[in-house]
Amino acid sequence: MIATAGRLAFAFLLAVLATAIAASIVQTQFNLSALTALGAPVTPSIRALTTLQDIAFFGPVMAAITAAAFLPGLAAASLVSHAFPIARGLIHAVAGAVSLWTAFEVMGVFTPMPTLVAAARTTEGLLALSSTGLIGGAIFARLTGRHRLSPARAVA
Repeated sequence: MIATAGRLAFAFLLAVLATAIAASIVQTQFNLSALTALGAPVTPSIRALTTLQDIAFFGPVMAAITAAAFLPGLAAASLVSHAFPIARGLIHAVAGAVSLWTAFEVMGVFTPMPTLVAAARTTEGLLALSSTGLIGGAIFARLTGRHRLSPARAVA
């Protein structure tokens, strides 16, 4: 099934949103862990509130980073998956993770501060943040798959 522009846009936005939320949660937990290591008291309620606030306020920044990374990454994955349709989901998931990793590395070179996203300052944080791209890539592949049944065919 050939995807329409609207369907592609919806799939892309949903992939970006899911990844931005997951990455915001990862970023928050890395920051709170660093504060805890310094002796700051972080109660479960503070952890939950901070996580929700970061989704609301850091989430849009992460969504912009994700969208910029996913545009070329998922486009390339779509081209590659034509040659390997059986691995389409895996190709897109890996492309999502690699595109985020690339974005963080490029930002580290061009931003004035050491790293714009604090969790990306460590190898563990960079891997954790980048791995959230797996979610978005998989969502995009699933929603834009070629062999999906239309709602009319699924009912019949």
